[in-house]
Amino acid sequence: MVGIIDEAQLFYPLGTRIKIANNYGTVKYVGEVSGHMGTWLGIEWDDGMRGKHNGIVEGKRYFQTQLPTAGSFIRPGKVGPCATLEDAARERYVNYDSSNVDASLIREAQANLQASLFEVVGMDKIARKQSKFEQLSEISVDETPVNAAGYLKDLMHLTTLNVSHTLIWNWEIVASIAQQLPALNNLNLSSNRLVLPTTKQIAELEPSFRQLKHINLRNCGFADWQDVMQTALLWPDIISLGLQENSLSQLSVVNCESIFRQLQELDLHRTNLMDFDQVCKLGNIRTLRSLNLMENGIEEIKLPECDPQLKLNIFMSLEQLNLLHNPIWNEADAFNELDKLPQLKRLSKTPHLKSNFDEMVSKAVASIANLQYINRAEVMPDERRGAEYDIWKKYAVDWLQATQQGADALREFCRKHRTYPLLVKKYGSPIDFVPRPQIKQSNLIKVRILHKSSGQFWEKKVPRMITVQTLQGLVMKHFHLAGNTPQLCYIDAKHPELVVPLDNNAKTLDFYSVQEHDTVLVQ
Repeated sequence: MVGIIDEAQLFYPLGTRIKIANNYGTVKYVGEVSGHMGTWLGIEWDDGMRGKHNGIVEGKRYFQTQLPTAGSFIRPGKVGPCATLEDAARERYVNYDSSNVDASLIREAQANLQASLFEVVGMDKIARKQSKFEQLSEISVDETPVNAAGYLKDLMHLTTLNVSHTLIWNWEIVASIAQQLPALNNLNLSSNRLVLPTTKQIAELEPSFRQLKHINLRNCGFADWQDVMQTALLWPDIISLGLQENSLSQLSVVNCESIFRQLQELDLHRTNLMDFDQVCKLGNIRTLRSLNLMENGIEEIKLPECDPQLKLNIFMSLEQLNLLHNPIWNEADAFNELDKLPQLKRLSKTPHLKSNFDEMVSKAVASIANLQYINRAEVMPDERRGAEYDIWKKYAVDWLQATQQGADALREFCRKHRTYPLLVKKYGSPIDFVPRPQIKQSNLIKVRILHKSSGQFWEKKVPRMITVQTLQGLVMKHFHLAGNTPQLCYIDAKHPELVVPLDNNAKTLDFYSVQEHDTVLVQ
């Protein structure tokens, strides 16, 4: 029995990945189980509902699982066969029949042909492309039982490798693969569970990964950011890293002298990062250009305080931020905070339930000075001008009050509306849009009406609530006008340079803020 147990331990060391049908698991125990003959493998399943217990059987603990029903015992004989990467790649790309054409190549051909179906000759062409094994630059062996490298001397041109959903379980296996593929720069390890490398292993294996630039570790079971940083010591100079669907609600500041030295893209999509304070801990990664925070439950964007006329000294290179499908409740405040980022040019965001897309875009464009794209759509000059003009008018009263109350009040206003001083420089003082004091001694106002073509003046007292359409009728009758209805506008008596079109017939003079002695022009 001892020999059998030793043999099982040899073939299934702790941490080994196994697959039965469509269920993946990790070997947590090898040995006897009290009351049951023979050797057993204690498995923690990726699917927490797949098992029957948490590693405790009849009061005795054999191993530990994260979820109460993730554990099972199985016989070694139930575990399916394994394969090397070499064998799996040859099986998929050389031993061709019409049922095993690589799906990624089909998608590529569909995109090129703009078609969804192929004739047999089309499939044969794809197959021939796949069968030139030594010339392959991209390979996908996802969802195969790969758990070793094999001999990869025929894949010297390989640049992109997808080994997601395989049985790779430690970094020695990954290093063996990378070491044999000198052109490899893009590696997808998604949905694998890899044992955390030790300090000794990191020192030994790090040289094998120096050619890698892009690594995807989506859904790899990371729950502690410290484990991510420990693993990242293996490849300190990668350019992009995917950590989607790992449960990483808490982060910590990284030492950019030892990891993430050249990191430009970081994907934290659906990682339970609900607190933006945690995100800010990544701000010292000065090379980071793109950050994906989709579907994280973020409700509020809050960045450190800084002078309203300055930018923060964090996220110094961040140009692109993805906030799609986060329930951010105050868009105006969020965009004002994001203006603190020195290089932010591209933003993706879903509108709040109480907002709509156009309103969201207008707020974002007016509030983030450097924004060039929102949801991948370029911000056009007229769109920016309209958005800025709306904000310029909207906060005119608050700006005027702040300027009258002194430096502290003005500083607080600028803290809440960081781009407003820029808008004042660009469009001038918004004082003309500040409502006049509400001193209404009469419901009637005297206006001067000028018929431009004849030069005739008419002074007339009219109700403040008279509609533009009614005033048009009075004008036509007084000046004996026939034909088309005249167009009206008015000149502010206190600010003659301000000409306001009366372009909505259903609105009142009061709506347009027409005051005593203003001049209505008849055109």
